[in-house]
Amino acid sequence: MMSPESLYIAEQEFNRFNEIMNTKEYLTKEEYEFVFAYDKTIKEDTFYIGDYSKLGDYLNLRVYSEQEHHEYTQMVERGF
Repeated sequence: MMSPESLYIAEQEFNRFNEIMNTKEYLTKEEYEFVFAYDKTIKEDTFYIGDYSKLGDYLNLRVYSEQEHHEYTQMVERGF
């Protein structure tokens, strides 16, 4: 059985993992290392982009939408 302190820490890690993977389109190296340590299968849901973006080193494929990106790019090109 887990102690109350261990349970609290596990819950905080779970909440941080969910916040990162459900809300952040770009992950910093530190965020990626945290979520990868929490769940090794996260490699399937992330893509390394390196210095391509100043927002982060990894693209979170769980929240990234190619359609939204395409629409935004077209709006910018048209001047809207």
